[in-house]
Amino acid sequence: MTTSMSKGKRNFLVFLISIMCQLIYIVPYIRFYFYDQYVAAYELTNLQLGNLGSIYGLVALFSYFIGGFFADRFSIRSLMTLSFTVCAGLAFWEAMYPSYTSLILIYSLFAFFNSATMWPAYIKFLRGLGNDDEQSRLYGTSEALRGVLGCGAGLGLLALVVQFTEIKVGVQTIIITLGVSYIVFAVLSLIFLPKTSPAEKKNASEKGKDKPSTWKNFIATIRLPETWILSIFMFACYCTFMAGVNYLGTYTTQILGISAEISSGLGIVRNYGILVIAGLLGGVLADKAKSRLLFIVYLLIGVIILAVATPLSSGMVTLCLLISMVLPLFYYGIKSVYFSVLGDAGIPMALTGMASGIISFIALSPDAFMTTIMGSWLDKDPVMGFNMIFGWMVIWAIVAIVFAIIIYKRGKNRALKSENVLQKQGDIL
Repeated sequence: MTTSMSKGKRNFLVFLISIMCQLIYIVPYIRFYFYDQYVAAYELTNLQLGNLGSIYGLVALFSYFIGGFFADRFSIRSLMTLSFTVCAGLAFWEAMYPSYTSLILIYSLFAFFNSATMWPAYIKFLRGLGNDDEQSRLYGTSEALRGVLGCGAGLGLLALVVQFTEIKVGVQTIIITLGVSYIVFAVLSLIFLPKTSPAEKKNASEKGKDKPSTWKNFIATIRLPETWILSIFMFACYCTFMAGVNYLGTYTTQILGISAEISSGLGIVRNYGILVIAGLLGGVLADKAKSRLLFIVYLLIGVIILAVATPLSSGMVTLCLLISMVLPLFYYGIKSVYFSVLGDAGIPMALTGMASGIISFIALSPDAFMTTIMGSWLDKDPVMGFNMIFGWMVIWAIVAIVFAIIIYKRGKNRALKSENVLQKQGDIL
């Protein structure tokens, strides 16, 4: 923990920034809360909805990169206030049932103001709230808090939407409600978030120097081999768990025959309630484990086993539903801690903003193409499409394991070299 901040204040900031980070994603991702209802309300095909997701991901891809510059140059308060203000306006626009072309623009703007002005700033701010030994707990707690909000909001929105017999009115109401909440959190950003991040205060007090230029940070970051190795590792992790996050809900509807309402309820518990458990357990266990990276490897092995078991058990609905509720425990465990390995991979604190932007640019790029690919698979043949989605999870989990081991071994070699240097210095003295 930073020495200039009380534990109570730090905990409050972790709570606030986590809730804000979750809330701002609900509108653009509401299509996965209520997949079938959203498709019906906007009269979209699976492919069109997939295209909206891919457009969102493509814009976000470049926005993460830009966000690295923003995170190093502007205060968290300014970035969050701007993000929530603009996203409130976009929510109100989306609630008016605009044309498909307008939806493309709305999703593009959501992507920019979620990813350029919010995400890298969130990562940098959160990392600065604790020391290296606390990183997994910080990120895990943050993910758990986001899960609490996601689950509570999802169940609340589900309770709201079922009050309306007309699907369009129900979906419109929940989007407007979220737009109003965005305005509230824009005000809360101004009131409670500090102008300067804890990490920047700490660096300023320790060094008493101007921080390096953005360009120098960029060059220093791209020269680090760890930046690129970590990017591929996180890319593979993201490919793995987003397949489950996005499609397990509609899998239970289309393959297992569960009603859309029950599927939405299970999906909310699966995607947010289980996230709470996975976040808290993942953060604590990862920090206590011999290595955070090896802990993630074990979780990836669990994902592989359950991803294979899900389609094989589709003939036994109860068993398949049970597996579909356990699988998120593993992939959300990964999601809750995989950004905590920045320090393990050798990324300096001073480069966190820039590194998180570059890494996110690569790691989260599946958003630009994954939903379009999978939407086309499902439109052609739902059964084969879902089998291919689970196969996708397995393949990328294996890739993630390989790169996790590479990062782990490089870290051990780096630590050994440091010990040797210190030993030589001691011998000289």
